Amino acid sequence: MDEKDLDTLFRSVGEEPGTCPEGARRIFDILIRVTLDYRDRIFASRGLVVTVRDVRVSLSWLIPALATGNIPSLENPLSRELLEQWLDALKSSPDKREHEGLN
Repeated sequence: MDEKDLDTLFRSVGEEPGTCPEGARRIFDILIRVTLDYRDRIFASRGLVVTVRDVRVSLSWLIPALATGNIPSLENPLSRELLEQWLDALKSSPDKREHEGLN
C-alpha cells in the first residue's frame, strides 16, 4: 500500500466509518488503543506529553517498518517507542493477515 492508498484509507475511515472494512477497523482499534495506553504510561512514568506530531512521525514510518521489518533511527524517542509499540501489538494480534495487507 502506497502513501496515496493509506491516505485514502484514513480519509474513508474518518469520513465514512460505516464503510470501513472490518480488518482495517481492527487495525485502527489496535493503533488507537496502543497510542492511548502509551500516552498514559509515558505521562505517568516520565511526565512527558505525547504530541500529535509524535504520533504523525510514528505513523509516517508504520508502513515502511511493516514492509521492511526495519525501524528507522528517529530523532524523537517518543515517536520511535510508539512505533515499536504499534509493531509489537500488530505482530501479536490474533489475525496477522489484517496488517500484512498494508505493505
